[in-house]
Amino acid sequence: MVRRTKEEAQETRSKILEAAEQAFYERGVARTTLADIAALAGVTRGAIYWHFSNKADLVQAMLDSLHEPLDELAKA
Repeated sequence: MVRRTKEEAQETRSKILEAAEQAFYERGVARTTLADIAALAGVTRGAIYWHFSNKADLVQAMLDSLHEPLDELAKA
């Protein structure tokens, strides 16, 4: 088993989120599988489950990432 640094883990998580965004845009959330996202991200389904407990958790993480820039603007 390969150990990953925090930076590599964050990079993998970002790749998964980007792939999910693309897949959801192209196919819709309901028709997109975690296998579809894994293939687009170039990772295994296990890697997705390492970072997210299920597809709903992945969708929530995407929504949270959309709010981060808005939260920063609200603080300014």
